[in-house]
Amino acid sequence: MSVQAWQPPRRIDAIDFWLRSRLLATAHALREMLRPSARRWQGGHALADAPVLAQHRSPLWSDGRADEFPLVAGKVQNLRVARPAFDAVEVPAGELLSFWRQLGRPGAGRGFVLGREVRGGCVVPTLAGGLCQLSNALATLAVRAGFELVERHGHTARIERVNAPDGDAVDATVFWNYVDLKLRARHAWRLEVELTETELVLRIRAQAPMPAAVAPVMLRRTGDGAATALPVARGCLSCEQAACFRHRPQAGLALEGRTAVLVDGWTPEFARYLRTAHPQVQRMQPVPMRLAFWRVPPAGWHREPLEEDSGRASKAWAASLRRALWQRLWARHVGRRQASLIDGQRWLALAFAARLAPAHTHLVVEQALLPHLQRIGALDGRRITVLASALPMADIERRLDAASLRWPDDATLRDFRADPSLVRAEALALARASAIVTPHAGVAHALAKLAPQAALQRLAWTLPAAQAAPRESHELPIVVFAASALARKGARELAAALQDRPCRLRVLGAASDDARLWQGIGDASHIEHMNWRGDWLAGAAVVVLPAHVEHAPRALLRAVAAGVPVVASTACGLAGLEGVHEVAPGDVDALRNALQAVLA
Repeated sequence: MSVQAWQPPRRIDAIDFWLRSRLLATAHALREMLRPSARRWQGGHALADAPVLAQHRSPLWSDGRADEFPLVAGKVQNLRVARPAFDAVEVPAGELLSFWRQLGRPGAGRGFVLGREVRGGCVVPTLAGGLCQLSNALATLAVRAGFELVERHGHTARIERVNAPDGDAVDATVFWNYVDLKLRARHAWRLEVELTETELVLRIRAQAPMPAAVAPVMLRRTGDGAATALPVARGCLSCEQAACFRHRPQAGLALEGRTAVLVDGWTPEFARYLRTAHPQVQRMQPVPMRLAFWRVPPAGWHREPLEEDSGRASKAWAASLRRALWQRLWARHVGRRQASLIDGQRWLALAFAARLAPAHTHLVVEQALLPHLQRIGALDGRRITVLASALPMADIERRLDAASLRWPDDATLRDFRADPSLVRAEALALARASAIVTPHAGVAHALAKLAPQAALQRLAWTLPAAQAAPRESHELPIVVFAASALARKGARELAAALQDRPCRLRVLGAASDDARLWQGIGDASHIEHMNWRGDWLAGAAVVVLPAHVEHAPRALLRAVAAGVPVVASTACGLAGLEGVHEVAPGDVDALRNALQAVLA
């Protein structure tokens, strides 16, 4: 087909194509049922460390057809759904890899949407369209690696309006299920598929010698044998042929990417950031339910409900209710409490991912949802901004392991342990972030090393409205421990630092299961447990939190606002805040000296 020979498609031709394709697909399915030509390969790790034999990159969004953004976004969504079927697949020596056997039938029930397909010189909207970018990349990669192309079919036209970036690009179209791409190699090999923010990246790993360079295949031959480039197909969404039966007006079609905000909770710092940076975007959020709390704190202490200032908020009611009931069930089980929190975050992430549209090219995601979205591929091909509210899970476990060596008899230091695959998923998701936003100094420092490519923005902490706390006259100074009596909050270090020091200790949260924790700090009348109730700042001489892990130091911020001196570990993330004396986590001597200086 030449550009000059192109004619508007007719409906009768479309019907004829549909009938012939269904007949051929049925015949091929019967033939494969009786005598399969290939099998579906599973992922493995045997060749995960093998050298890269070949690599291919192709652009996801910048292919010269910006005027057909809905179909481009649909193509990326289809690649997003197809990627898990090919990623980490390991094929034995001499065996076939069939594109369709590996992927399976691309139906809407699996998440495939309308993409773009070249048909009769036109780029038409088709369910699961755009998979040819994956087949082109796979064929190009196979030729570079010296593999045999057992079956390959070429396009009649090309989609891109710009030249391919690689000179050895291979043209390989696929159409369910009889137009296939099949590869074979003499040695075992591993395929890796990745969707970055802007590119589709394929790699082949194998223990084999590097192949020689190959000639390009993205050409066709004329009658005299000369090689010419394929013509550029007309776009259905940008074509001016209004008489064509496929013509649809562009009114109502999204012509550019959209942003979605996925949040799990409300904090004043992130709320202020979202109002400023993303005021009119779609927001997905849970529904605050008190069922999630086995003890309901007084107003102002529990996590505030999400703001209702955006009319475009989408609430996950079912996932929120399921999570609330689940967390209430496991709230008192120390060894299972953290796992129930992770379960709830996974359900919420799945509910949000189901509501994402192909046009969502930018996600602003709260950190707790990241690893679950990474696991299901919802982050593929999208720009990611992370609302970072916590240390990476790997860092949390390292800190708690170090504290557990010092206090081996305290089981609460072994409470937080995530599945290793979840920890890896979080690290991969953070590594692909383009921007990270956090008010926490410790989190900012940790993520700057883990994701050096991301633009890091440190937000200012928001101090609550609080009146100056009156200093009452007591024989003994009042030391407020701004947490429940848990070892990961620094209770062991505080007990050691206050030994033989006359004072009254006020524990803001619940008591410890260890009745001997506060021995040596006066008698029992000098220890008071507030259980998150009452005016805990009244008469306080100092508020202290020498935590090993602390991501939401709200009580410390309230003390700062009330003018009460604060002694906190660097894990609380309050560096640079006036009135805060910082010590290293686990350093009892530094904590004792800081308390002595403040109380003096």
